[in-house]
Amino acid sequence: MYKKVLILLFFLIFSSSYHCGRGPSPRVVVMDFMEAVNKDDTTTIEKYLDLDRFAQEKLKDLPPEQRAEAFPKIKEELRNKLLGSGATRLKWQNKMIVVNKEEVEGDQALVEVTFVDQKTGLTLYTKTKLYKKDKTWKIYYFKD
Repeated sequence: MYKKVLILLFFLIFSSSYHCGRGPSPRVVVMDFMEAVNKDDTTTIEKYLDLDRFAQEKLKDLPPEQRAEAFPKIKEELRNKLLGSGATRLKWQNKMIVVNKEEVEGDQALVEVTFVDQKTGLTLYTKTKLYKKDKTWKIYYFKD
């Protein structure tokens, strides 16, 4: 009986982290990404973040004729915010981050994330957007 419970527990943990043996679930990708930002781990950040698509999402607010010129600048700003003493990285370091449930619909996913400021208790709720690329989940938008 004890052995069956252990096997079931292992299966539940393993299956919640991986989908169809193809790699981490969107929720796990978001957790790993946020941990990588905290650790200033460029390799893992680049593994899970589609910086080009993220920059394109940010450019949607600009008129079409300005997008091409602004793209490299926006891309570099986004990258810099995640590394070293970047604004997003520093902001996340002062927060308790809770990665909540995921919603998967085909090759698109949303992962709920809650940020709690540990000093003020102020809570921010957002959703991180992911898409499937070459059988792995890639982040392409989050509120920074």
